[in-house]
Amino acid sequence: MFQQNLHTHSIFDDGQNTLEEMTLAAKKAGLTSIGFSVHTPMPFEDGWGWTISKERLPEYKAEVRRLNEQYRGVIDVYCGAEWEMLSDKEFSGYEYVIGSMHHILWEGEAYSVDAAAEHSARYLERVFHGDTETAAEAYFQQYEALAAVEEVDIVGHFDLLTKFNEQLRLYNPESARFQKAAEYAMDALIAKGKIFEINTGAISRGYRTTPYPSKTLLEKLHARGARVTISADAHQTQDIAFGFAEAEALARACGYREAWRFGGTDFVAVPLGEE
Repeated sequence: MFQQNLHTHSIFDDGQNTLEEMTLAAKKAGLTSIGFSVHTPMPFEDGWGWTISKERLPEYKAEVRRLNEQYRGVIDVYCGAEWEMLSDKEFSGYEYVIGSMHHILWEGEAYSVDAAAEHSARYLERVFHGDTETAAEAYFQQYEALAAVEEVDIVGHFDLLTKFNEQLRLYNPESARFQKAAEYAMDALIAKGKIFEINTGAISRGYRTTPYPSKTLLEKLHARGARVTISADAHQTQDIAFGFAEAEALARACGYREAWRFGGTDFVAVPLGEE
């Protein structure tokens, strides 16, 4: 099993457990390293309460450093961030950065793709007048700006906008326009060397039965030579390595034989386990 999870949340943002509880859960699950990826502060209150405040960032970074020292030789603990493109470009103190898109930007407003199925359905009808193809294009077009941010190492849940597709058929991810928009985004990100995560978080929380990105998109990523890693997007201890075997199986089915792992200063390729 892949033995690292770099996408982890805690009570510093929208997780349910302390950093130490998550660290101990990672060790118990057989991981040799864990990375914390706090949601970075946003310039506005979106009502979902999922980001850390600027005032608590020093405390978060200090606690990760403390745990790294306390568990040295037992499990490696890394300090990262899940950086939202709408956040300030402040990256000091992070050892790695996941870049994520949680919103569709349209005519000066930001619409969350991650909040609730009914919320997405309402703005797709009210703002986009049911034209979900245009909404998908707007979502993926934002990745050009993300690709240009040098500090971003990993692309978080690439097709997050399909989170609620199994509850409400909001998008047609196999449509030509959707696929073309995703391909354009892939090409921009791959050209800048970004790593794509295979993310099992929506499965553990009951929204999806397959990881991000979809098998179709993952096959296209492989064909383009994109690098991948595996993450749980864990918000509670029991999900610290949720679905890793299934994620590895999906990666192999799409042609991958290795995934990329953070070693403290850089990412290195490690072979995926055989079935």
